[in-house]
Amino acid sequence: MNTAPTLDQVIHDAQQLPLEDQRALVALIKPPKSIEQLAAEQGIGPFDPEKAQRDAAGIWPEDESLDDFTTWLRQERNESARESRLSG
Repeated sequence: MNTAPTLDQVIHDAQQLPLEDQRALVALIKPPKSIEQLAAEQGIGPFDPEKAQRDAAGIWPEDESLDDFTTWLRQERNESARESRLSG
């Protein structure tokens, strides 16, 4: 009957590994970074809806509807896809 090794046995065996393998083992068992940690590393702060609205001002004429925008977007994507097929 196979029994699982004790934690002490696992630690002892890990200490016998070459340093490079020990580092790889530590990287495997290190917990993943949180979303907050990743955002901080990338300089990304919390979402600011007011800033997003200010940044988006003037991108699309206010007197045109959302339907107008989605129609335009669909046409642009179709045209871009058509150009890709012609050039490739």
